[in-house]
Amino acid sequence: MIKAVFIDYMGTTVNEHSPEMAEIVGRFCKHSVLHDPRQIQKFILDTRRRYEADSYLDGYLTEDEIVERIISDAEEQIGLADDRAALVGLIRSHWVNAPVFPDAPVFFDQCPAPIYIITNNGLPYMEQALRRNGLKVAGVVSGDTVRAYKPHREIFDEALRLSGCAAEEVVHIGDSYDTDVVGARSAGIRPVLLLRGHRQEHDDVETVDDLTQALNLIFK
Repeated sequence: MIKAVFIDYMGTTVNEHSPEMAEIVGRFCKHSVLHDPRQIQKFILDTRRRYEADSYLDGYLTEDEIVERIISDAEEQIGLADDRAALVGLIRSHWVNAPVFPDAPVFFDQCPAPIYIITNNGLPYMEQALRRNGLKVAGVVSGDTVRAYKPHREIFDEALRLSGCAAEEVVHIGDSYDTDVVGARSAGIRPVLLLRGHRQEHDDVETVDDLTQALNLIFK
């Protein structure tokens, strides 16, 4: 019996393609040697993932600190010459204001089990975002909570402790195989991969196209 649902935030509950992120990419294109938005998006994503993967316990970096390093790397590697404070402000606004997917409020309203957000985003920004979107949760576990990001199992173990559930009593929903599926499995938690129309070459995990399907799959 499923007693709690763990769910990712960015990319699963809210859309990563916010107006703020579009402006950030546009400014990188305008003020660096890279002018292809796809290259900029890849640079930002790859750099963030690298820092998150290396950020662990005594070597932990907050998301704010990682943002500063991404900008510094962009200045050194692709010649970014833009207002650092403005870029940081846009990224923080993105974390708070990213638009909620239409199926997310329905999922949160109809889910019969308590919902816990498991996220790499900083806790202060998550609290603002949840209030803004009117999403009620039983708890939030962020990288800041355990000084480790997904897929490190510490963040999932802390969610189990907070929920009071055993691993077999919960399910984790996320849109990333590398962080959500791998991380959940490291803690013995059943993963569900949210595709949202994007095909992924993974046939070893349950998949759904939206959160309504997830409800039907988990509680059928």
